[in-house]
Amino acid sequence: MNPPAPYSLRRRLVWLLTGAVALIWLLAALAVYQRAHHEADEMLDAQLTQLADTLLAIVAGGEVEHFVKELHEHAHRYPVPIAFEVWLSDDGETRRLLTSPGHAGFDTGLTAGFSEHRHLGAHWRLYAVQDDDAEYRVVVGEAHAAREELAREMGLSLLLPAMLALPLMALAVWWGVGRSLRPVDDVARQVGALDAQALVPLGESAPLPSEIAPLRAALNALIRRVTEAFENERRFTADAAHELRTPLAALKVQAQVALRAQAADSRQHALAQVIAGVDRMTHLVEQLLTLARVDPASQGSAPLLNPAAIVTAVCAELLPQAQRQGQTLVVDAAPSCSVAVTAAWLQVAVRNLVDNALRYAGAGARIEVRLNCSEAACAISVADNGPGVAAPLRSQLSARFVRGEIEGDGCGLGLSIVARIAALSHARLELDDGLPRADGGHGLAATLRFGGASGET
Repeated sequence: MNPPAPYSLRRRLVWLLTGAVALIWLLAALAVYQRAHHEADEMLDAQLTQLADTLLAIVAGGEVEHFVKELHEHAHRYPVPIAFEVWLSDDGETRRLLTSPGHAGFDTGLTAGFSEHRHLGAHWRLYAVQDDDAEYRVVVGEAHAAREELAREMGLSLLLPAMLALPLMALAVWWGVGRSLRPVDDVARQVGALDAQALVPLGESAPLPSEIAPLRAALNALIRRVTEAFENERRFTADAAHELRTPLAALKVQAQVALRAQAADSRQHALAQVIAGVDRMTHLVEQLLTLARVDPASQGSAPLLNPAAIVTAVCAELLPQAQRQGQTLVVDAAPSCSVAVTAAWLQVAVRNLVDNALRYAGAGARIEVRLNCSEAACAISVADNGPGVAAPLRSQLSARFVRGEIEGDGCGLGLSIVARIAALSHARLELDDGLPRADGGHGLAATLRFGGASGET
């Protein structure tokens, strides 16, 4: 599937803005044209009324001959788009007394007031009026074509400046959009100039628009996360290489001893050391693979589950190991709450906590695993009465390949895995004093605490 073709944001904005303004101008010009046409009709109707009243006053005053002479002289110099005629009623007979120059006359029988008629193949607006004695009757009219031409001239006078200004406005929009989008180009250049081997956040000293500043902040946050991930990977690789090199060298030495040993007891002892070393290597590789799976993971919306079943199952699985070491494993995990966590992660975390206690608490120790729930939180606690860890050193135990003060066959990754799972599950790992010992000291207690637990119904 081919990726979608890129498009120009500047070009799209220019077209959208210019088109929107042109459409608004067009609608505004249409509204103004309609309003101007209406006003022009009212003004021309008033002109027809005034002209008809004036003509009626002239002919009623007996000045028809003088008026006709003046009218013909004026019509030759200044053509008037208004036609008129004057009718005279005398002794029951009606005759046309006067018509405007170049006019063939209107039809008879027009009613008083305004009316619409078709005359000489065109639509006319007519106005008729007569004197009080009904002796004189005046009809004035104007073709609608003249009104339409006036309205078109008014509309063009509105549209032409807008059409001429539209290209200038498009150039102004192009320049303004380009100038507004310049910070995006600057951010793109800064991102393009980044070195993949040495990522550094983008400079935040230059001011950015509020619409682009979140993009730079998100990029910087991503760069920091990627840099941290790369650094963790490099550190993990170096630490893992160091941790694997030492047991491999010990295995090689034990194998060489077994090859050179003459006595069967010496050979058996060396081979037993090799097997023990392989077991330790197997545990180390398993822990490394688990940590590698947890590190890049990102938890989505995990379903609610009851941790009691997982805690009970894990403790039952590790009980034989505790019995072989003469240890007492007590489990108190009554189902009473639900937490949002991935089941596989919770199983890995609980197994590492219990296994860590079994490895370092010592033979004959007591380990208590408890599930404590309340309305606000849910806690899984693994406490022992072993040698414990001094308070100043506890904060370091969740780092990779860090062991406590007591030597054991662990690899220093158990609590690191639990801490990572806790971070991804919106929980926290707490290390405190554990169960009391006979000498007055305390062992170690590791608590995985989840917030926002919901009680069982």
